Amino acid sequence: MNDSDRARGKSFTIFRSAAEEAEMKNAEQDWTNEGGHMSSTSGRVIHRSAEDLPFVAVLSHHGSERTEHGFATMREAEAFIKRNTPVPERTLSKLYDRPASDC
Repeated sequence: MNDSDRARGKSFTIFRSAAEEAEMKNAEQDWTNEGGHMSSTSGRVIHRSAEDLPFVAVLSHHGSERTEHGFATMREAEAFIKRNTPVPERTLSKLYDRPASDC
């Protein structure tokens, strides 16, 4: 905890208040455009404790170098990856599920 937190009388806790959660949700909704279309094929989060922004979202791209983007929290890094990578297509299991037309 740094001196500015102590000066405000704020104690450290792993839990967020409802106001902090609402503020985070609003901040995430403000990130409407982070560079255009989804050019990333996959992403992962790594932690670098010595950095100012310790959570790094590493994005893999088809046909180019990977990129790294630093974030203060794991939640922000995961949200960034979710917004910038495609959602895998849902498929039916060949063992158990089948379309109704096959029954």
